[in-house]
Amino acid sequence: MKASFMQLEKTHLFEQIHQVLWDKIRNGEIVPGQRLKDVEWAQRLGVSRTPVREAMRKMQQEGVLIPLSQGGYEVRGSSRRDLIELYRCRAVLEALATEEAAERCDAKQAKRLEELIGRCDEAIARGDLDAAFSLNTAFHTAIIELSNNAHLGNLLDALRKLVFFYRAALLENSRNDVENRALYIERLRIKQAHHRKILSALKKKDGARAAELMRNHVRATAEDLLPIVPDSESEAFDERGAA
Repeated sequence: MKASFMQLEKTHLFEQIHQVLWDKIRNGEIVPGQRLKDVEWAQRLGVSRTPVREAMRKMQQEGVLIPLSQGGYEVRGSSRRDLIELYRCRAVLEALATEEAAERCDAKQAKRLEELIGRCDEAIARGDLDAAFSLNTAFHTAIIELSNNAHLGNLLDALRKLVFFYRAALLENSRNDVENRALYIERLRIKQAHHRKILSALKKKDGARAAELMRNHVRATAEDLLPIVPDSESEAFDERGAA
């Protein structure tokens, strides 16, 4: 690890360390409640404290690290309230992105989205959860890019890592349990049906319908995640707009 970092240009260290720490959180090497200190991680990675400190500050801004009064950070624990608030934001922003994407969806873009759905079908059929997870994400990313709204893209990018934080937990839970695996695959098939309806509305350039479908789709995704999140409070979704 030390050698690989030392070979990087100095200006790239901050971004690389930021990505490494996020990857370790997503794959379970760094867990909720764990304390992180820049001096310790600088030693592990063979770099100075400055880029590590900058990476951790950015992760604080992104909402995954909590600063401690005695120094260092703690990885934020997951809660249903956090999940609901996060997906409420995501549902609104992705619905807007989808509405704007409808104006720009031509035959070429529609074909690209169809291909992503088809490849995801193939991944589900062969039981490749990692590939299905990746292709599911790619579908959403393609629509956000199609909206051509840089402000929306930046806002959603800030949410994306936290979304992955929760979704990766669901994927890991499903990968290691036969019953959960079967349930996850069934949920993926339902999401594929949602994606097809969204694509149909995009092809018709029906922005309002596409936005409604995306908003409901994101809310349904959050409901799938709720069972794996600690029930610290009794929040629940309702029909008045909670997500």
